[in-house]
Amino acid sequence: MKRIIVLFLPIALSLMLAVGCANKLLKENVTSQTATPAEKKSETVPEEGPVGESVTQRNLSGSEVKERGKYASVPGDEGLTRKAEKEGSLYAVHFDFDKYNIRDQDRSVLAEDASWLRKNSVVKVRIEGYCDERGEAEYNVALGDKRARSVKKYLEDLGVDGSRLTTISYGFENPVDKGHGEAAWARNRRAEFKILK
Repeated sequence: MKRIIVLFLPIALSLMLAVGCANKLLKENVTSQTATPAEKKSETVPEEGPVGESVTQRNLSGSEVKERGKYASVPGDEGLTRKAEKEGSLYAVHFDFDKYNIRDQDRSVLAEDASWLRKNSVVKVRIEGYCDERGEAEYNVALGDKRARSVKKYLEDLGVDGSRLTTISYGFENPVDKGHGEAAWARNRRAEFKILK
């Protein structure tokens, strides 16, 4: 009987060890099949968020991969997005002397700005009205205000929510061209956009 025990003892121990290892492997296999995708693989996906906010790509395990642009681009006009990200502004428009109506050549510029604003629906902007150096300060502040308001109305007509647009007039302050001739004055009669959020 001792002989049988001595012969079968190593075999029994080997079987017990094999069954224990098999159970452990079975548990690990079941765990890996029910694991979340982040535990199984590391795949890059964009993090969800409202358009207009900074988008960080992360792999599924949660670590950051790279930073994408802050704003969504309008197909065919990535230059406006670069301008918005780099300068915090959109395309400016210009006005004829002593006028505040939108010129024909500036309608397409405002259409691009409006398209970008609709795509980036959380962005708020301030429309700043400017004049050239001629005329009284008070008159130019009023004219700059009319220019900013006419641009705001035009954007609203193109589908931009007016609650995202504020206006201000600087009159003849802050000229982009400090010259004193018609070319300088034409550059200074403008409405600019500053991104607030």
